[in-house]
Amino acid sequence: MSAFIAMPLVAGILWLVHVILGATGHRAYRYSGRLLFGGLSATAVVFFLIGFQVDKSVPPEWKNNSLGGLVEFLLALETTMVLLALALLEVIRVAVTQTIEVARAKTACQRPDPANVP
Repeated sequence: MSAFIAMPLVAGILWLVHVILGATGHRAYRYSGRLLFGGLSATAVVFFLIGFQVDKSVPPEWKNNSLGGLVEFLLALETTMVLLALALLEVIRVAVTQTIEVARAKTACQRPDPANVP
């Protein structure tokens, strides 16, 4: 499987695990988000730096026919796009979750307490 297909697939699965941990209220929820988003950021930086290193290591006589570092730059770009997409999904998920919690709290406040009803 190509890295261009595997990375978004694995990142999506890890984000789903992160969402499930948050929905169940597990303690690892905080750490899974940091690990997922921090890991994607670090991966993009590493691919970018590897692309520069590969580009510098190509001999001058091969520069015209070389794709030196292009694949690594594309992987860095893809990682950044996956990171931005997952960040957008996370913002939407948090907004929906907060809206549901506020609506539940409002309905709970509007109902009379059965213990205080004569």
